[in-house]
Amino acid sequence: MSSSQKSNFSLVVYISRTKAKKNGEVPVLMKININGERVVLQLQRSLQPKDWDSKRAKVIGRSHEAREFNDYIDSVITRTRQKYSELITMHDTVTPQLLRDAVLGVNTAKAKMIIEIWEDHIEGLRKLIGKESTYATCQKYNAAKNHFSNFLRIKYKVSDVPIKSIDHYMVTEFGMYLKTEKGCNFNTTNKFLQNLKRITYRCLRHGWILKDPFAGISLTMKEVDRPYLTEDELKSIMEYNSSFERLTRVRDFFVFSCFTGLAYADVKKLKRCEIERNEAGYWIKTKRQKTGGRANVPLLDVPMQIIAKYVQLDLLEADDLILPIMSNQKMNAYLKEIADFCGITKKLSYHIARHTFATTLTMMNGVPIESVSKMLGHKNITSTQHYARIVDKKVGEDMERLSTKIGSRLAMSF
Repeated sequence: MSSSQKSNFSLVVYISRTKAKKNGEVPVLMKININGERVVLQLQRSLQPKDWDSKRAKVIGRSHEAREFNDYIDSVITRTRQKYSELITMHDTVTPQLLRDAVLGVNTAKAKMIIEIWEDHIEGLRKLIGKESTYATCQKYNAAKNHFSNFLRIKYKVSDVPIKSIDHYMVTEFGMYLKTEKGCNFNTTNKFLQNLKRITYRCLRHGWILKDPFAGISLTMKEVDRPYLTEDELKSIMEYNSSFERLTRVRDFFVFSCFTGLAYADVKKLKRCEIERNEAGYWIKTKRQKTGGRANVPLLDVPMQIIAKYVQLDLLEADDLILPIMSNQKMNAYLKEIADFCGITKKLSYHIARHTFATTLTMMNGVPIESVSKMLGHKNITSTQHYARIVDKKVGEDMERLSTKIGSRLAMSF
């Protein structure tokens, strides 16, 4: 029996006379043909060859048994056609093997769902923490996944969609959702979209989708100003004293990062074994939590004094933490209080300490960019060049003031 739903899809039901059982019965099979490929499905029925009508692909006769046998064959054909129709809405390419699995109820025929794939990717990253991944990377992928999941619920009223559904329109709509509903800025939006792009790229590599939904979409970042403290502003914080112990601790830890360039996460995990001593003095030699890059920073007097205030290095075990730093959220909240007390109008956050180290403490004092890059733990000097532009701006402003000052005294006569 031959049935065609589309020109490239057909079903053929037949018996295999070469596979006869001891009682003489032969199995009934169904051949699935799609685009020149084929696979055979056993129908779990057998009969005597003399009872089979090859032209009609039916059991001969009108007995109850014959009608029941033929109804079963018709139901299998109908189910196969229905599954084929479902699959072509979920997959770019439907193979005979995929259709056979769908008829048999095998999981491989199920559509690949974007949130499921995303969660699998995050789980893989978690297993690689400390090797090829970091906790921060997992957090970023999870945050992006949660945003996309919420977007699906709001925009499409579903919790997940087949990966095949991710197209150019959905990507741009997700970007709009991030900017409008979530209030994300340009760069933050693009970072979340980059996370989605990595998931769709994975699907492309595995052959789960055939077209790149990000084709023609640029995810480059805009250059942004990196806030930092001037020397006078840093000095005002260093000289700030409070009767509140929590504010004093926050000041100390913030200044520590201003003189070492360590991010909050790196200060929080800093252990005794990451502080080494050589003929040049004490050094912090650590692996950055965010990127895994190596940061080598010589400890100046100020950070050494801060360490000595809280611990005795010689009494610590290798895995003992150096500074009893509080949560990043509390640090940032208390830094705003300190900024108010010190008359600093900039929006002070802990990460500004890292920027201050890169600019005010190092580059503005003539430290070469290569050395700054090594101390910051940047894997690529391009990341450090952002700070160099700030220094160039400062040099330009200084030269403008110089031009104004000497312009009337040192003028050319033509």
